Amino acid sequence: MKKVKEIDDEDEWSIKGFKSFSIAAVEYFPEYTSTDAAIKRMRHDIENDAQLLADLKPTHYTHKTARLSPKQQCILFTTWGPPEIKLHGHDETPENQK
Repeated sequence: MKKVKEIDDEDEWSIKGFKSFSIAAVEYFPEYTSTDAAIKRMRHDIENDAQLLADLKPTHYTHKTARLSPKQQCILFTTWGPPEIKLHGHDETPENQK
């Protein structure tokens, strides 16, 4: 299960309206080869995290939610951090370290 992420002042996150649950699931769980598997995993993680589920309930989240509201996205971001992390700077891969 993903843990709460600390966000520093330089992190940037833009929420532009509602987002498809399936798109969010694939963003948070890119290691899954199918969208359905990512959706299943995301719903499982949400429903097995009592605090996260309690935070989402007042926003009308249900097991069948198909589109995440900006508030729901914000709750997920606050709990799990951004679904994708972009690092700026030089390449730190071993073959590029000389």
